[in-house]
Amino acid sequence: MKLSLREKLCYGLGDTASNLIFATVLHFLLYFYTDVFGLTAAAAGAMFLGVRALDAVVGVGVGIAADRTRTRWGSFRPWLLWMALPLAAGTVLAFTTPVFGPTGKLVYAWLTYGALMFAYSAINIPYGALSGVMTADAHERTSLSAVRMACSQLGKFTVVALTLPLVAYFGGAAGDPARGYQRTMLVFALTAVALFLVAFLGTRERIALPRGQENNLRGDLAALWRNGAWTVLCGAGLLLFTFAAVRGSVVVYYFRYCVGDTAGATHFLILSTVAAIAGALASPVIARWLGKKNAFRGCTTIGAIFFGLIYLVPDERLPLLHALNVLGVLAASMTAPLFWSMLADAADYAEWQSGRRCTGLVFSVVSFAMKFGLGLGGVLTGALLGRFGYVAGAVQSESTLQGIVLLLTLIPAAGYALLALFFGLYPLDEGRCATMHLELRTRRAAAAGI
Repeated sequence: MKLSLREKLCYGLGDTASNLIFATVLHFLLYFYTDVFGLTAAAAGAMFLGVRALDAVVGVGVGIAADRTRTRWGSFRPWLLWMALPLAAGTVLAFTTPVFGPTGKLVYAWLTYGALMFAYSAINIPYGALSGVMTADAHERTSLSAVRMACSQLGKFTVVALTLPLVAYFGGAAGDPARGYQRTMLVFALTAVALFLVAFLGTRERIALPRGQENNLRGDLAALWRNGAWTVLCGAGLLLFTFAAVRGSVVVYYFRYCVGDTAGATHFLILSTVAAIAGALASPVIARWLGKKNAFRGCTTIGAIFFGLIYLVPDERLPLLHALNVLGVLAASMTAPLFWSMLADAADYAEWQSGRRCTGLVFSVVSFAMKFGLGLGGVLTGALLGRFGYVAGAVQSESTLQGIVLLLTLIPAAGYALLALFFGLYPLDEGRCATMHLELRTRRAAAAGI
């Protein structure tokens, strides 16, 4: 079942929209909370973990609800239409600094950050699940995921290239970063709304539930419990996003305090994003050559090696640092299209094993693990910054600077190495996937009377 390039691009622009929000949260929100809003690193980290744990539960509920949504637009597409404006509102509110005392600010941050993350789940989980019902072709899914990830990185590129310049511009002559962040996020949020509408209008759902499948949550959960591919992807999502959050959150700190040039973070992230786009587009070729599982393990291993090597580079050797980072990101970014393609395969695996299709639940529970990983990464970063003696806005001690370097290099490298080892447990190789998809096509044709 081939998809047109137009439909792939329309779908991919939905992740451009998502990443206008997600990349800002990943790379700038902790810095915003500690150095602009006025929270301590420990308080912000604890809030990240608490909200994302709650959000993970909300996300599972969204997945269950999406599986049971029946409209003329399908089960997953309408959520893009319904939740675009609530997500935009939550984004702007989360990046607004109220004139409250410390306790009032903390309560406000919990409420608005929670609203942002809950709205993000309500649009992003159905968006992810949509890829599992657009086509049943395994190679087309990898191609679709590659286009999605390239478009996702386009959103990230926009964020890393424009956030700090826009904050400075909107902050005005007085240099007000609070106003700068609020207005910058208003621009990103409204752009995201328009792109989500493009994704809604430009895609179609083609794979329906198996004929006669009852609305039975217990049956869906039982199907997942027996699904070894889904279990491994849950663990992989947890590890991947924990260490991505650690590395992503500390970039601005590294360039401000270790290098002494905050603007350097923009250059670093732009180069990373270009490398990530190239990696995403190359992933279908690597997957056809090595198979998805082997490609995933190989890319995480190579990423771990290059991220670890950055630890040996002196802070002033920026060209070498950028080169090693680009190579690491190029390899590591190939895993994202593979991951989402394998998640769609895991939904097929559940149907193949049990006769039940629960795409939304498959994606939402893995999203639960990923969001818990983001929360864990946030609290780990905040806790370690505190442990290393970080004081916002101050001249940092040598041990603090060394700790920031560790958070950018060896700690994420260890996480990627662990991920490569863990993914050896993934049960679906290329031969087993081919057999599974052939049997599913036969069943669906028989059910349709073809």
